[in-house]
Amino acid sequence: MLEFTGRVGVWGVMGVALGLAACGNDDADGKGGDANGGAGGSAGSPATSSATTESTSNGGTTSGNGTTSGNGGTSSSSAGTSSSGTASGGSAGAGGTGATTGSTNTGGAAGTGEGGSAGDSQEPLVDQAAWAKLSRLSPLPELPEDTTNRVADDVDAAALGQMLFFDADFSGVLRVASDLGAVGDSGRVSCASCHASEYLADDRSEPPTVSIGAGVHSRNAPPLVNSSFYRWTNWGGRFSAQWELPLAVAESGLIMNSNRLKIAHRIFETYREEYEAVFGAMDAAIGSDADRFPPEGKPTDDTDCGGQACRPPWDGMSADDRAVVDTILVNYSKALAAYVRQLVSRESSFDAWIAGDEMALSDTEQRGAALFVGKADCVRCHSGPHLSDNAFHALGVPQLGENVPASDDGRYKDVPGLLGSAFNSSGVHSDDPEEGARRLAGLTNPMPEDTRAAFRTPSLRGVALTAPYMHSGQIATLSEVIDFYDAGGSDPAHGVLTPLYLSEDERAALVAFLETLSGEPVPSELLEDTSR
Repeated sequence: MLEFTGRVGVWGVMGVALGLAACGNDDADGKGGDANGGAGGSAGSPATSSATTESTSNGGTTSGNGTTSGNGGTSSSSAGTSSSGTASGGSAGAGGTGATTGSTNTGGAAGTGEGGSAGDSQEPLVDQAAWAKLSRLSPLPELPEDTTNRVADDVDAAALGQMLFFDADFSGVLRVASDLGAVGDSGRVSCASCHASEYLADDRSEPPTVSIGAGVHSRNAPPLVNSSFYRWTNWGGRFSAQWELPLAVAESGLIMNSNRLKIAHRIFETYREEYEAVFGAMDAAIGSDADRFPPEGKPTDDTDCGGQACRPPWDGMSADDRAVVDTILVNYSKALAAYVRQLVSRESSFDAWIAGDEMALSDTEQRGAALFVGKADCVRCHSGPHLSDNAFHALGVPQLGENVPASDDGRYKDVPGLLGSAFNSSGVHSDDPEEGARRLAGLTNPMPEDTRAAFRTPSLRGVALTAPYMHSGQIATLSEVIDFYDAGGSDPAHGVLTPLYLSEDERAALVAFLETLSGEPVPSELLEDTSR
C-alpha cells in the first residue's frame, strides 16, 4: 500500500527537500537549498570554506557558512522549497559569515550574508482521513463464489458460454427495425448485440438510451465486465444469480425473442459435443422426434393461431420432456454465466496509486479522489473495491429521453418476478438451493413502498467507458452525471440527494478521477466470436 507521501500530500515523504550535504567547496547546491561561501580576502592565507545543507521531511532547512582570509566575504543561502510536500516548505537559511584569518597579514573585516527566504507552502492534496477511506477501495478482490452454479468456474463451461454469447442464431424474429435488420428478420440478435463495447456495455443502440434488440427495451443494458461481483443481477435486482438472467433474456420478446425449444435444438445441432462434455448426454430424441420435441415453443398463454383454437406446442409435450428442455435452457444459462465470470478488469491507474505508484494519478486526479470521499461523498453509495454498495436507491432520476418509458418502478417491480420464478436460485434448478433461499430471505411480494423506482448502485470501475448512464441511459456523459448530483438531483425536494455546491474545477477534478478507474482490458481472446 502507498506510504503517506508528499505527492499525496500526507506526511511529506516526497516533500523531503532532497538536499545533499556538500563539503570543501565554495559552492554547494542541494535540491532543498543552496549555500555559497564568502569571497576571498586580499591578504593572508585563505582558510577553507564550507557550505552545509540539511534537509528534513518538511522541505529542508539550510544554513551556509563561509570563512576566508583577507577582506570579509559574504555568504547567502536559500531554503528549500517543497512543491508537493506538507504545508511547510522549509525554514529560511541562516546568514553566512566571513572570518579573518592569516598568520602574518592583517585580515579584513568580517563579512555577513543574508539568510535565504523561507520555502513555499502548499496544502496537502489528500489528507490522512481521506487516504484512509480511499485505501479501502482497492484492490479488487477475487470473485465471490457462486455455489448455485456448479460450473461457474469450469473453463470448459466458460468456453461453451463464449460460443453461445456470440451466436445470433438462437434469436427469433425482429419486432422493430434497427441496425440489426428489418422487421421479421430472424437470427439477428446475440448477447453481444447489446454488450459489445470494451466493458461489454451497450454502445450500439440508437438513440443511445434504452437498449434495442428484437424490440425496444425499457432499460439500458448494463456492462458485463466485473458484473460477477454484484450480489444482485440487473438494475432492479430481478435475478439473485447471474445464471438466472440469460434464460429470461433469450425468451424476452424485447431482447432475443426466442424460446426454449429453439435453444435446445440449436445446441443439439451445433454445440452438442461441447455441451455434453460439461453437462452430460443429451436426449437423442431431440434430433429425431419432432412430436416429442417440436422445433419451437415455450410456456405461453398468447399463442397466435390465427384466431383459431389451438394447443401450443409446449403444452402438448409430456412433463418429462418439458423437464429435459428446461434443463437444457438452465445449462445454456449457466454456461453463459461461467463465461461472464471470466470478464474481469483490474489494475486501474487508481489501483496502481493505492498500491504505491505515486505518479499514477495527476494532481487534478488526486483532488478528485479527495472529493470522491469528501465533499462530494460519492463513496456513501460507491463503496468497497467494486465501488458499489450492492444496494438499491431511489434517486428521482427523471424518466426522460427518446424511447425511455414514462415510469419504471425498479426494485419494487422486479422482486415479485424473482420470487415467482421457477428458475430462481432457491429452486429445483439451483445447485445450492439453501444458499439461494438465504439470498431471497427478507424479500416480499409486494416490496415496501420505498423500493419503488429504486435501482442498484452501479460499479464505477470502467465508468468512463460505459456511457450512457443511469438505468435507462438518461444521461449521456460523465460531466452531466456530476452536474446531476451537484444540483441535488433533478428534484432536490425529493430528499435523497442534496446540492453539493461544487466549483467548476471541482467538477472537472471528479470527472478526471473517475477516468482513472478503468482497468486493463479483458484478454482479447475472450472477446472473439467463437460461435458456429
